[in-house]
Amino acid sequence: MPSRSIRLALVALTAALVLVGNAGAEAPQMNTPASVSGSAVVGAELTAHNGTWLYDNGTSCQADCVMSYQWQRCDQSGSSCSDIGGATGRFYTVQAADAGSRLRAMETMSIYDCGAHNTQTGQIECRWDRRSAPSGMTAVVPGGAPTSPTAPTAPPAPTGPKPQAPLAPAATAAPTISGVAMVEQALTATLGTWSGSQPLTVGLEWLRCDADGENCQGLGITGNTYTVGLVDIGKTIRVKITASNLAGARGALSDQTAVVSALRPTEQNPSIAAAKVTAPHKLVIDQVKAPARFTGRAMRVTLRVTDSRGFLVEGALVTVSTLPATALKRPAEFTTGADGLVTLEFKRGAKLKAVIKVVTVVVIARRPGDKPASPRGAIVRLKLPIAATARR
Repeated sequence: MPSRSIRLALVALTAALVLVGNAGAEAPQMNTPASVSGSAVVGAELTAHNGTWLYDNGTSCQADCVMSYQWQRCDQSGSSCSDIGGATGRFYTVQAADAGSRLRAMETMSIYDCGAHNTQTGQIECRWDRRSAPSGMTAVVPGGAPTSPTAPTAPPAPTGPKPQAPLAPAATAAPTISGVAMVEQALTATLGTWSGSQPLTVGLEWLRCDADGENCQGLGITGNTYTVGLVDIGKTIRVKITASNLAGARGALSDQTAVVSALRPTEQNPSIAAAKVTAPHKLVIDQVKAPARFTGRAMRVTLRVTDSRGFLVEGALVTVSTLPATALKRPAEFTTGADGLVTLEFKRGAKLKAVIKVVTVVVIARRPGDKPASPRGAIVRLKLPIAATARR
């Protein structure tokens, strides 16, 4: 058993430890308030300035005190605040989400507090005591409506280049019309070329205008070809192209054609099919070439079939008869070519008598399917003298 003097020394040491432990038995109290400096605008940096803290015995907090921070976002009245996630440093950069709110820093002072000696365990019990107090508030951050402190802060929307507005159509080359402005002839249109944002839709309409290319009326025809009709005589033809996209629609006109005329032959188009010779026009037989007399040998007669406008007629049927019927051998029916020409060959007939001095040759030209007496057909009569030597 320890001596009495040793026991007295242990009691004195325990009492001293109890006194030391009780020196910080109460949590610290804020003596002067904390503050915040910096501009309350988005992008600016705010700084928290510590207040001063004292023990309950009036001594200042020393090395056994630890300071921490939590920035808060409050409504404009400052009556409702919530923590800003991750903002736990002394400095804070104002965010776009803070617009319309006020900001402050919540300071927490922590001290390691040791209590009295525990007679049951023989140990002195210690723990951290903490006390928090807010700093002063900033002004309202400009740039938006007040934010609710309880609502989660949405991340800022991603930014990027603004999409370019669509470009309206514009004609870089005007539409054109090719072909002869003449009845029954086909005209062909081009769309021209266009600029503008895609997708680009291009439409066409044919127009009938006066002789000067004005006072145009749409014909409701949208194909790229148009066949000129009798109603167009004395008029001009134009084509209107309309291009459209998301930015709108633009139109462009072709130049007008020459004044439309009735169908007539041209150097580029001198012939016409026999079937297209219609009223009031008809077939014509001209340029007949025949020998002065029939001498008894084979005789050739050349002629040309045209129409009343001067077209060379292709595909006309040419037949021949003779009077007397058996005086000469007549050729078979002949079809004209693109030049309208035909050559007919005659030979001596079985009944060419000595008394026959003249043979009448009847030439008929008609359209396929017409009768020989058709009003659209043509007829010529040739008088061929017969030489004496041929009548023997």
